[in-house]
Amino acid sequence: MDKRREPRPARSNSLMNQTCTPPQTVALMDSHPLTLFGLSTLIKSINDDYEIVFQELSLGKMQDALMYQSVDLLVTDLQSAEEDLQKGLDTLLQMNAQFPDMTIVVYTSCHDSNVLRNLLNHYNISVIARAESLNDTEDFFRQAFDKKHVLSPKICSDLARINETHQCVTARLTRSEIDVLKHLFHGMDLQQIAQMKQLSIKTISAHKCNAMRKLDVRTDSELFLQLSTAFTQRGNCI
Repeated sequence: MDKRREPRPARSNSLMNQTCTPPQTVALMDSHPLTLFGLSTLIKSINDDYEIVFQELSLGKMQDALMYQSVDLLVTDLQSAEEDLQKGLDTLLQMNAQFPDMTIVVYTSCHDSNVLRNLLNHYNISVIARAESLNDTEDFFRQAFDKKHVLSPKICSDLARINETHQCVTARLTRSEIDVLKHLFHGMDLQQIAQMKQLSIKTISAHKCNAMRKLDVRTDSELFLQLSTAFTQRGNCI
């Protein structure tokens, strides 16, 4: 009789077959230690698996730290005791260019629309105002960490604010330029406007380009924000 032991059947171990997903790494920058503590608490409440790898008190120090260890998520203000708004913005955009896969959440008290609009077309950068409610802030952070482009309501309000002279933003435009912008704002494209007005698409495009130049906007997102104020504000000069 062959008494050799029969081989054991291969043991099914689902844990061995699972790919271990490393935790998301997070870096925090704020010039106030208490705010850093609050952000750490907030982030852990969103997902306790997030690993906060370092915290810095200035954007310059954060930029230096990222040269040695990149992270998945960066939460930062736009300025610190060492940087004014312009310097902070420049440093942040440099880091964004260096680490294009990094999700950035700007958590700020800045209300300068000229500074904020520089962040509009970077879809990995979300901007959340510090004046939002705690529940809303947590929800905005969750969305941003899920790689959604978030602009909190108070940031949108800052971006849509008309200039300090309170002049209508369309006061510098011709009637033809205003007509084209109104149709664009209501969802028509250049081809549809050209057909409706029985003009060439080249002419309609020229009206749009001239209007953008006069309004000092460079992208369709900035143009829409300007128009949302001009075309919905009571008593505008349309």
